[in-house]
Amino acid sequence: MTKLALVTGASAGIGRETCALFARKGYRVIALSRQPGGVEFADLEMTLDLESFEKIEGLAGELETEIAAAERVILVNNSGYGQFGALRDLSESMWQRQFSTHVFGPIKLAAVCLRLCEQHGIPLRVIAVSSVLSIAPQKMKGAYCAAKAAMNAAHDSFWFDERGSKSLESVSLVLPGPVATRFREHALAALQPLLGQTNAVHREKYKAMEAALAPGARMKPFTASASDVAEKLYRAAEAVRPKPRYLVTPQTYIATFVTRFMPHSVQRRIFR
Repeated sequence: MTKLALVTGASAGIGRETCALFARKGYRVIALSRQPGGVEFADLEMTLDLESFEKIEGLAGELETEIAAAERVILVNNSGYGQFGALRDLSESMWQRQFSTHVFGPIKLAAVCLRLCEQHGIPLRVIAVSSVLSIAPQKMKGAYCAAKAAMNAAHDSFWFDERGSKSLESVSLVLPGPVATRFREHALAALQPLLGQTNAVHREKYKAMEAALAPGARMKPFTASASDVAEKLYRAAEAVRPKPRYLVTPQTYIATFVTRFMPHSVQRRIFR
C-alpha cells in the first residue's frame, strides 16, 4: 500500500509543485483541477468543479477505489484565485464563486474524502492553502480576504466537528504571503469586468491595482516560490504531530505577530 495525495488546483503554480514533490517522495498523486491535462507528475487526473456539490459527490466512486487501496490519504485543498475590487462593485456571482472555490467546495470535498476513509479504515489528513490576507485584510481585496478567512474558520470547524473520527488525523492550514505563480494574471482577468464600470470614488485605486497586477509588474519583497509552499504542505503531511498553522514568507510571520499582540486600532493603521 502507498500513501495517496489528492491535490486540487493541480494544473499550475503551487498545486503543480505539490504534485511534483509528493510524487518524488513516493506518493501516488491524483491531480484535481477544473481543466485537467498535462500534470506529468500525477498518476491520475480528475476533473473537479468546486462550484457544484453534485459534481464533487460524483467523484466519490472513482475516489473510493483509490482511497481503499491507500495506506494514508492527504487531501490538499489548494484551488483558489483572487477576486479583487471594491466590495460595493462586486456582483453576487463574484461573491458566490469566491466562496465556492475557497470554502464551500473544499469542505464538501473534505467531507466526501472523510466518509470514504471512514468506510475503509484509512487515515486522512486535510491541508488547506490559505493566505496572509486571511488574517491581514487589505483595501480592494475584500472578497478574497473574506473567503480566505472563512476558509480558515471552516477548516478549523471541520476539525472540531470531526475530531472524534477514527480516520481524521489532522486539519492544517498553510498561510503564504506573496508567491511567484500566475495568481496575479488570474486576479487581473477576474478584475477586468469591473474596470470599465467602476465607481468614480475608487477609479484611482483601480488604476493602481491594474498596474500592480499587470504583466511585468514588480514583485513584492520576500516573494516565495511555489516550491516553498509545497515544502510546507509536505511537512504538514509527514509531521508526527501536525500543527494547525504553517506560515510561509516574512509577511505572514509579521501579520501573525501584529494580529496577536496589537490592538485593532493599531492593526488598521498597519493593514490598509
